[in-house]
Amino acid sequence: MKQKIAVATLRGLSMGFKFLLLIYLSKELAVDEYGTINLFFTSITFFLFIVGFDFYNYSHREILENEEEQVGMLINQLLFHLFCYVAIVPLLFVLFLNNFIPLEYGILFYLILIFEHLCQEAFRLFNLFNKFHHANFTLFLRTAGWIGPLAVLNITGYLGDLTIKKTLFFWLLGSVLSFMFCVIYVLAKKKQYFIQGQKLSIRWRWLKKGVRISTPFFIGTIAYKVIEYSDRFVIDYFLGKESVGVYSFYVNFANIINIVVTTLTFTLLVPNLLRTIAAKNEVEIEAKIKALKKELTRTTLVVIAIVSISIFPVLSWLQKPEFLESYPVFFITVFSNGMLNASLFYHYLLYGFKKDKEIFYPILISSVLNILLNLLFIKAFGIYAAAGSTLLSYGVLWFLKRNNWLHIRNNYE
Repeated sequence: MKQKIAVATLRGLSMGFKFLLLIYLSKELAVDEYGTINLFFTSITFFLFIVGFDFYNYSHREILENEEEQVGMLINQLLFHLFCYVAIVPLLFVLFLNNFIPLEYGILFYLILIFEHLCQEAFRLFNLFNKFHHANFTLFLRTAGWIGPLAVLNITGYLGDLTIKKTLFFWLLGSVLSFMFCVIYVLAKKKQYFIQGQKLSIRWRWLKKGVRISTPFFIGTIAYKVIEYSDRFVIDYFLGKESVGVYSFYVNFANIINIVVTTLTFTLLVPNLLRTIAAKNEVEIEAKIKALKKELTRTTLVVIAIVSISIFPVLSWLQKPEFLESYPVFFITVFSNGMLNASLFYHYLLYGFKKDKEIFYPILISSVLNILLNLLFIKAFGIYAAAGSTLLSYGVLWFLKRNNWLHIRNNYE
């Protein structure tokens, strides 16, 4: 239990460092530059899921079940991702040619994307093999390991004026150091596994099966991320990067609700709930569900209250009238986060009872709705339409998942 709390705390701190960085950048950068770097962060996050293809959902199970073939499977997974790195290039041109991200950051974007993904997969593999401390160290290097030094050097004046490019160089440095740690560990501790004389071969059948199994997970993940991120790109297309900067500031600040709730509630309580569901102990299942719902409601409301109060001194500290003029957007995004957490409650219940379709279709419907609402209303109503579209999409997601759960629960009882 202590280890789980430690892991949850570290992951929460990692997300917290990123949140603090984005708030700090909102002070240091011009509003349009802040919009640009938020599009950079958003695009990296989104494309990480594309190059990953959720392939680990398949490969990790295969690796655990076939100990003698682990090395071959790991190499083939790496080959699959190398193919994805090449295949993703045409999509990246869409980002740069449409000036969502200036072309001058193109090389940095591609390098950060590759190293971030390699480190992400290494993090998952360390956890798979119960190397939790190693996993957490790679996570630390990718987050606080570069964000902390960047902030200290900037505050003390060693960096001069903070720019987008300087921030991205530090990010790349953190990812490279994390990757180097993973490589050194493998060479030092696991070298024997790679010199056993296994013949390297591409396992086409294994890869095809992996793609087929991973595709539903991939589509569901991308649909979720469309709801979360698509509005920034539509705002940039119709309104420009300054509007992206203002909107992103409020979304980033409101996202602390999800960070705290995920760390204190879902990460700690959901694993026990899933084990109880697997054990088919009906009395215990009901108790765990009630405990999760109570803790989720309490934590969400408390954090919403704290965040809602904290926004005003932060706005005063920023001293940027562009942000202050649109502060009602913040409260819409706060409600969006609350609705997201409410939908995740039913998401984990459906997941525990292996109702994948009941999870998949609500996400897909909400994603399509979100895109349509953004395209129809952002040009006319600005960032208020973006915030409202996200709130409505999460509301539909909550409604559909709740209905699916109630239907399953009635049949279950």
